[in-house]
Amino acid sequence: MSEKRNPIPIKNLFYMLCYAWNVLSIKDEILVGTDDYDDAYNILGRVFSFGIGKLIRSGFHRSYIQRKEERSILRGKVNVQESINRLSAQRKMLICNYDEYSTDDIFNQILNYTIAALLRHPNVDISIKKDLKKQKVFFAGIAETAPTKSNRKKLSYNRNNVTYKLLICIAIMLYDNTTINEEDGKETFKDFFREDQMQKVYEMFLLNFYAMNLDRSKYKVYAPKFTWLKSTEEDIWGDDESTELMPELRTDIVIENKVKGIQLIIDAKYYQEALVTSHHSNAPKFRRDHISQVFTYMANSPFLGIKRGALMYPTVVDVIDGHKNTLHGFIFFKSINLNQDWRDISKELLLFAEKAN
Repeated sequence: MSEKRNPIPIKNLFYMLCYAWNVLSIKDEILVGTDDYDDAYNILGRVFSFGIGKLIRSGFHRSYIQRKEERSILRGKVNVQESINRLSAQRKMLICNYDEYSTDDIFNQILNYTIAALLRHPNVDISIKKDLKKQKVFFAGIAETAPTKSNRKKLSYNRNNVTYKLLICIAIMLYDNTTINEEDGKETFKDFFREDQMQKVYEMFLLNFYAMNLDRSKYKVYAPKFTWLKSTEEDIWGDDESTELMPELRTDIVIENKVKGIQLIIDAKYYQEALVTSHHSNAPKFRRDHISQVFTYMANSPFLGIKRGALMYPTVVDVIDGHKNTLHGFIFFKSINLNQDWRDISKELLLFAEKAN
């Protein structure tokens, strides 16, 4: 699904990201004025600048940072061996290790790095850059640290820094989707709507949407990992069956109706085309490997009640009615039109879950 051929309205895209990142509470506050932008990265830049502004007004998060420096006045603990090695005593200095309560922590460093990255990009709107330049002044004394995979492991959210979650998510998405030209060093954004980029967003959007909007007293929404069920037949080679080399059965969305005893396993597929033609036939068909994947989930699910499956595709043009397109009455094929009003998208998603489950 390319941005040019199949555009998702910017507001709908941001709603999806808010669900995927589980930061739904701020969506209405931020979306004011987004009609001025028709580019995914500019809306992310605008939201990022908006969040930074709120952060400046409320105050930066602080953490205890470990410091080590040569000092004339004792602070913290003296590193005796290193002081001796550096001959600091001759200069009446000591190597001290101490903790400093500082804003120069990994969270603020990543935000400062992202501000600098947005300012470097030629495609970021001038009005966004103007705001970011003013905001960067408040990051004086804070280092710039890229949100690499190793640095992401250092992030730990709690009630004191939960306001950073949206900003860090945007920083990571921008970092992961920036390429650097080795010849001139210029940075460019990748196509935001490419399938590998949007697949995880689409999965997490559907999972969190259903988890937040379905009645929890009736439905259980989660994404379990199934284990391969072993055959009850005796192995002809006389050995126990091994599943160590088998791929993981990690589901996208599972909705269980606790009242009716029905389990609906939804596999989210962010593909440009739900139907494809083959060299055997020009008539469009559903993808065989997608159907096989849902069958595999259902066959290995330990659920004891009624099991059903669904393949859910996004579209902005042609819609596949999941209630009419079924296989043997227990596998549904459904597409969601993402080019309609958000309220209609919500109604369509909820109606499908309730009818299929």
